[in-house]
Amino acid sequence: MALTASQITAAKADAKEFLEYSLQVLCLALGMDPADASSSFAIPVADSDASYIAYQAVVRQATALEALA
Repeated sequence: MALTASQITAAKADAKEFLEYSLQVLCLALGMDPADASSSFAIPVADSDASYIAYQAVVRQATALEALA
């Protein structure tokens, strides 16, 4: 059973809202400006740093958010 156009639009809106909130919280936890979050954000720590995964999540979430825009 396929989703209707209105269901797809609602799902995208929900996903966008979730990603915006999640990015905001993650950026605040990392001490970074949420306006800096983007798919091209340069991770400021080495991949061996404990916070690398969190910064990687910022990039992934920003990429997903940009895809929904």
